[in-house]
Amino acid sequence: MDQAKTSYERFLSTAGKSVTANAIRKLTPLITRPDIISFAAGAPSPEVFPLEELSEIAAKLIKDKGRYCLQYGPTRGNAKLLNQVGEYMQRRGIPVCGPLEMVITTGSQQGLDLAARVLLDPGDVALVELPSYVGGTIALHNSGAVLRGVRQDASGIIIEDLLETIERTRSEGRKVKCLYTIPNFQNPSGVTLAEARRRDLARAAEEYDFLIIEDDPYYELFFDDGVAGVPPLAALAPSHVIHISSFSKVLAPGLRAAWLWAPEPIASKIELMKEGADLSSSQLDMAIVSEAIESGLLQHRLPQLREFYSLRCKTMVDALKGNAREGSRWTTPRGGFFVLMEGPREFDASAFLPKAIEAGVAYVPGQPFYVDSSGANTLRLAFSKETPEVITTGIERLCKAMK
Repeated sequence: MDQAKTSYERFLSTAGKSVTANAIRKLTPLITRPDIISFAAGAPSPEVFPLEELSEIAAKLIKDKGRYCLQYGPTRGNAKLLNQVGEYMQRRGIPVCGPLEMVITTGSQQGLDLAARVLLDPGDVALVELPSYVGGTIALHNSGAVLRGVRQDASGIIIEDLLETIERTRSEGRKVKCLYTIPNFQNPSGVTLAEARRRDLARAAEEYDFLIIEDDPYYELFFDDGVAGVPPLAALAPSHVIHISSFSKVLAPGLRAAWLWAPEPIASKIELMKEGADLSSSQLDMAIVSEAIESGLLQHRLPQLREFYSLRCKTMVDALKGNAREGSRWTTPRGGFFVLMEGPREFDASAFLPKAIEAGVAYVPGQPFYVDSSGANTLRLAFSKETPEVITTGIERLCKAMK
């Protein structure tokens, strides 16, 4: 069998040969057992899906507008939804936001993939945070980019390290093409990029002439109002930012509707690239999301979502304070789904996972999130799925096993 697999190498492209399994998805059989308390899945809780409302919206759309919303549609997306998203982004301070600068994508992951394919040639340098979302680094890697990490702390990207990395790259005769960042409640760290550093990052992008891919799917899930006023990078350097966001975290991820905003020349190329990928996103999904916005369903439920996830986050952080092994530390998110825990220097989160599973709790080892192979002593803990009572029990089990 192995020999048969090897023989097909001659048919594969360079990209096809370089594709490797997602280190996190390989853990799925271990971390989805029903008897396991799982802090692994970074997904919204089904408890907050607006099932009744979405059922009514979908049924009415199919009955009244089925000939349209069950048909193929324009590659760029549903015109009504594009206008709604444009108005939303303008309220967040992005100065120019028309339909020609936006593309509705089939999930934000498609937006990352399309942006990477439009921007990057094999060998181009792309910067990512240490740690960074695996889906983002996969998209960049699949385009043949050379990935270099930039350190972050509790306030996000360390600008001095960013500038040093850029200068080091330039000294090698190479240019940084783009930087990928999740500025709000980052996956996996939960960290939010401070406003002063956002402005410094925006200036650096303009001065060194690289694009920022701003991945912002968690913004609406903030736990304190202080974060709400922090501007997106697209508002600070609109000529040098591709902004990507999604409805997955605030409605339901099964509605594969997200969006990408970019300067018009780039957005147009992304539209053409998308045409070759899927012709168009689901007209039904887009119509459902558009109706959820127009009816007020989306806006109405945001305070409930913030309260729901804020309670779970507080429960996890409090449980860590009361139970964590000496020498451990963790982030305290202001929104989103994730806490990044760091064990003592000698702790190996990957090697420890089977023991955690035996104790009845699962997490994602942190090392796959670090493109420089550091972070062996870190673990990502998602608080989005389990109830507060189960979170407390799970952290107690985990910390006891670690001790």
